Amino acid sequence: MNRQFDENIKAFVAKSSIPQLAVGVWHNGESYYANYGHESQACVDVFEIGSVGKTFTATLLAVLVDKGLVSLNDNVNKFKPELPFAKDVTLLQLATHTSGLPSDPFTGFVLHAKKAVQNFSHSDYCNFLNGLNKPLKSGKFNYSNIGMALLGNLLADHVGSTYEEAVKTYILDPLGMSDTHVSNTVYDEHRLAIGHGGDGKAVAHFKWDSMEPAGLWRSTTKDMIVFLKAHLGYSGEQWKNLLAKTTVAAINDPKCDHVGLAWMLACGDVVGDYAWHNGQTLGQKSMAVCCPNQDTAIVMLSNKAPRLWHNFFSSYSIEQLSFEMLKELIGGKEHEEKA
Repeated sequence: MNRQFDENIKAFVAKSSIPQLAVGVWHNGESYYANYGHESQACVDVFEIGSVGKTFTATLLAVLVDKGLVSLNDNVNKFKPELPFAKDVTLLQLATHTSGLPSDPFTGFVLHAKKAVQNFSHSDYCNFLNGLNKPLKSGKFNYSNIGMALLGNLLADHVGSTYEEAVKTYILDPLGMSDTHVSNTVYDEHRLAIGHGGDGKAVAHFKWDSMEPAGLWRSTTKDMIVFLKAHLGYSGEQWKNLLAKTTVAAINDPKCDHVGLAWMLACGDVVGDYAWHNGQTLGQKSMAVCCPNQDTAIVMLSNKAPRLWHNFFSSYSIEQLSFEMLKELIGGKEHEEKA
C-alpha cells in the first residue's frame, strides 16, 4: 500500500486515540492487511462489525429470492400476519429502509444508552413490533434497525432456522468465512477486541437480543475481504451476479437511488460507482467499501466508538478515511495506466 497513506492511517489512529485499527485491502489482485495503534502487536483480530452485518441480512434475502423461496415484493403478512402493519410493508422495503418503520425499538433517543440496549429482550422486540399499529409513511428512506431485524428474523423463520444458522448455511459456509459469528463465546477470549466508548473506557461485549440481523456479527479483516471479494467475482460468476443485485439501486425513485439492498451507494469522479456500509456498537466502529468495477475493496475495524462530536469532523471519520484510501488506490492505478 502507498507509504504515504500508511502514515495517514497512523496519524488518524493517534488523533482518534484508537487502541487498535485493523485494515484489510484488496486491490488489483493483491491483498494487504495491517494493524495500527498501541495494541497493534496483540493477537486480537476479531471485532464487532455492527451494522455492516446488515449486508449479510440483505445477502440472505438475495439468496432466498434467487432460490425462489421468497420474492422481494412479498408482504410481511405472508410471514408474520399477526403484525398490525404486515399488509403495508414488503421485504424490499425492509431491505432498503423504506418501510416506514421507526429507526429503533425504543421511545426517544436512547440507542446509545448501554442499559437500554443490553437489557433489551425478545419480549421487548415482540412487544414493540406488535405495538406499531401503523408504520410511518412508506417509500421514504428512513434508516431502520428494527426493520432490518424483522427482515432477518422472518427470513430465518421461513427456512426453519435461527438467523445466525441461516446466514452461515447460505452465505458464510459457502464462501469459507469460518471466522464470522454472532456469539462472542465461540472465539478464544484473547482474540476478541475489547471495545472502548468515546471516553476511552472499556465496555462489555455487545449484545442486543433479537436484533442480530441489524448488526450483531463479529468478524476479521480477512473474512470480510473474502465477503467483499465475492462481490468482485472471486467466488464465481453465480455469486458475482447474485451480489451485484444488492449493490445497485433497488428502487426506481431518485430519492432512494443511494441505497441498494442494505448497501449505501455512491459515485465518484475517480472511482466510479461503489457501495459502502459502516457500523458501530457501544465500543467499536467498522467500515466496508466495495468497488466492483475497479477490483477494489476495503475494510476497517476499530475497537473504539468515536466521541459524539467527532462525527461532525471528517478528520475523525473512519468513513472518510476509507473513501480517501479508495480514491488513492484507484487514482494511483489511473496515473500508472496514463504513464
